[in-house]
Amino acid sequence: MKIKINKSKLENIISNFQPFLEKRDNSQITSHILIETQLNTLTLKATDYEIGIITRIQDETIQTEEKITVNGKEILNVLKNLKDSEIELISYENELEIKQEKTKIKLQSFIGDNFPDFPSDYKNSKINIDSSSIINSLKKIFPVIEPNSSRMEIRNALIDIKDSKINFVATDTKRLEIISFSNPSIEKIKFMFPRRAIIEVQKFFNEQANIYFNENNIIIENDSNTFFTRIPNSNFLDYERVIPKDVNIKYKIKIDKEKMIESLKIISSVSKKVKLNFYKEKITFESINDSDSKAITEIEIEKEINKDFIDSIDDNIEICITSQYILEYIKNIDSTHFEFGINENKNSACLLKSDNFILVVIPTII
Repeated sequence: MKIKINKSKLENIISNFQPFLEKRDNSQITSHILIETQLNTLTLKATDYEIGIITRIQDETIQTEEKITVNGKEILNVLKNLKDSEIELISYENELEIKQEKTKIKLQSFIGDNFPDFPSDYKNSKINIDSSSIINSLKKIFPVIEPNSSRMEIRNALIDIKDSKINFVATDTKRLEIISFSNPSIEKIKFMFPRRAIIEVQKFFNEQANIYFNENNIIIENDSNTFFTRIPNSNFLDYERVIPKDVNIKYKIKIDKEKMIESLKIISSVSKKVKLNFYKEKITFESINDSDSKAITEIEIEKEINKDFIDSIDDNIEICITSQYILEYIKNIDSTHFEFGINENKNSACLLKSDNFILVVIPTII
């Protein structure tokens, strides 16, 4: 192997590969990146078995087929200290040489044939979902996923493909978020998508890609990249039973997104919890904490779009809630207003809606 490549281009790719590498034991081949040449193509691969990434670079000067591995952390450290210009990669039996002008660095290599296999024979299992919808939806519900929980369903998202729609779901047991799209499908498929994979997939897919599914993996692929993540072997909770029925939502009010964000941020400056009082003409916000610090603010009810709410309310409705839960949700909605639904029992779950995106959240009892 003897190839030339722009240093910054290679550094960027290998930097994005770092989360895919085994970091505790450098003797493992999964701490290495596979560098492979095929006709007109340079391919780089990294995996720790749970997630994996392949990046392909077209290069018409490549005419040989070779494989070599190099420690991912070591090569990144080398590249960071080289000039922003072309470098040359030259492979030998047990090492990779990196050359730039008068600089020459040699790194130990493993045999490329021993590198872990990636999923194969998946091309006939394509899922009929727009990839940008998947990635954007997973990104929106990401804040709800609890990374440190021992419960599998709390530290992963759910993708639930039904006959006529697809739901993206996440919960930390105190709140539940769901994004739904109309999506006619021949098959009903339900699988969890790891939190870690949500973070990494966003780095490689900004344009349209194909989504594939097999027994153990989800594969996302475009011309330049192939990503896979193993599917967690567990069942998600019966989330549809948690969603309040419309008939139980007695009060529904439409609220300006930006005004709500501004008010909650004021309260959040002194307290994580907020007491909301809904009146016919206004919503008041009051901090709840054990200290002497206090924050109070209010916004006016928009009468033209809330006639039904104004007619239905006799007295004020009070609920207490964690402001972060509401903030993280409304920051991710696309519309200017959202609907805040309150059950007749003020301690029951509230239902927030914006187009195809809902939040179910449990009030705080104080």
